[in-house]
Amino acid sequence: MRALNLKLVRELWAMRGQALAIAAVIVGGVTTMVMFMSTYDSLIYTRDSYYRENRFAEVFASLKRAPASLVARVQEIPGVEAIEARVVANVKLDVAGFDAPVVGRIIGIPDNAGALLNATYLRRGRNIEPSADSEILLDEAFAEAHGFAPGDTLAAIINGRRRALTVVGIVLSPEYIYQIPPGGFFPDFKRYGVLWMEQRSLASAYDMEGAFNNLTLTLERDANIRGVTERLDELIKPYGGYGSYSRDYQLSNRFLAEELTGLE
Repeated sequence: MRALNLKLVRELWAMRGQALAIAAVIVGGVTTMVMFMSTYDSLIYTRDSYYRENRFAEVFASLKRAPASLVARVQEIPGVEAIEARVVANVKLDVAGFDAPVVGRIIGIPDNAGALLNATYLRRGRNIEPSADSEILLDEAFAEAHGFAPGDTLAAIINGRRRALTVVGIVLSPEYIYQIPPGGFFPDFKRYGVLWMEQRSLASAYDMEGAFNNLTLTLERDANIRGVTERLDELIKPYGGYGSYSRDYQLSNRFLAEELTGLE
């Protein structure tokens, strides 16, 4: 063995340049692998922290119109932890200096208390004042695409009526990290924007005082998601329910999850 070891040492010394090159490649590969996995883990942690801190819902449901009294019945479903009933509508937006059609999704924010679930993160400006029926929050991507800032005005066709709305805050939302317009496949920040408005004012515009057309829920730790969605579908079916679905099928989260899977 001694002679063989000496022969190995001599041969390695003779090809030391190649050996060092191979070692450098291995070190570089391991370093790159560690770097990418650390980045991936960091992105997953950041996403989960952002969802948790802004109370991103775990179940979503849309319907035509239901009375506020239905909320108490939904709350009785085993496994439901928190629930928020909202008025949500798609509207047409009129952006000065931009001739192409622009679609917006406007979401009601509960009076005074702010959103219980899917909370917005304020980037600039301020939140909506109580009983301010013409103030809105605007998503950051759309605002940057058109140069909107707090204090600017934006016209929207709400239930057939044109209204001038004042942008008071630029925000982010866990519900709309990927802002994909209805029927679209990719984000279009110039032609699709998300707005938040006081719930009472939005409900009044759509004749939904004491009613709602959108539900979001969070669940207890060991809740049966499928059982919750099945029971929820039964409750909203008489009110024109379009079916409920879990966070896994929520459009923004699904696209984000696929991007992260591709990175992995």
